[in-house]
Amino acid sequence: MFIPQEEIDRLIKEDVPYIDLTSWSLGIREQPGRIAYYTREDSVVCGTEEVKMIFDRLNIKTERFIPSGEAAKPGDELISGAGRGCDINMAWKVGQNILEHCSGIATKTRGMVRTVREHGPHVAILTTRKGFPGTKPLVIKAVMAGGAVPHRLGLSETVLIFKQHVDYIGGFKALLAKMPGLKAECCEKKILVETCDYDEARRLCEAGADGIQFDKIPAGSLKEIVAKLREEFPGVVYLAAGGVNENNAAEYAQTGIDGIVTTSLYTAKPVDIGVNIVNTK
Repeated sequence: MFIPQEEIDRLIKEDVPYIDLTSWSLGIREQPGRIAYYTREDSVVCGTEEVKMIFDRLNIKTERFIPSGEAAKPGDELISGAGRGCDINMAWKVGQNILEHCSGIATKTRGMVRTVREHGPHVAILTTRKGFPGTKPLVIKAVMAGGAVPHRLGLSETVLIFKQHVDYIGGFKALLAKMPGLKAECCEKKILVETCDYDEARRLCEAGADGIQFDKIPAGSLKEIVAKLREEFPGVVYLAAGGVNENNAAEYAQTGIDGIVTTSLYTAKPVDIGVNIVNTK
């Protein structure tokens, strides 16, 4: 995962726009110290590489760290470093926020992936574009560290047609008429369409849609729909979206779909990360 240095500088500047007034006022400057982040609960680690980049930017020497994606138990030290007291105090909360939120998402994701794989070994967990604005690079890394993949990284990446698009072009019949030209123009891309109707889904498959995203269809009904469509259109990708979360993911994993599209992972509870800072003078 590529996180540019400008992103790291932005995160530091959010917390330290000018100076660390508390450390400066207390005379915490050149004294040597050590900082160590540890988890207070079972977790999937995420964000240690970015904390290391913060350390590097603030002249803190990293001693050790656990890579993102690894499991950690209570008391495990995730990353530690040594440097000046003033620099350590500037790094402190920025690093803690990254580790708590990213590890929280990665941990929740890993749990949902495991649950789904127990019931549908080949069902993918796919995350939406509904993350909190300004956090995209970190949350993408977090879901991938947990075992999921982004559904769409942005509007420039994929063709996914919603009802809102269909209304703009004159309705469902107009969409069907456009499908041959759309497939020719976007020949290297898959064409996916969202619907909540079986008849629409079938006609879209006949028209050449590469994938159908079913929105807010109960798992029991979706299982019947997917079974019918797979008989006639086995090469089409079928996705479940709309209200799928860790509480009902297992049920949807048994419907025969290829992937679960979810926003729920972005609302993960942060992992409880502790910080030890000591003056080593």
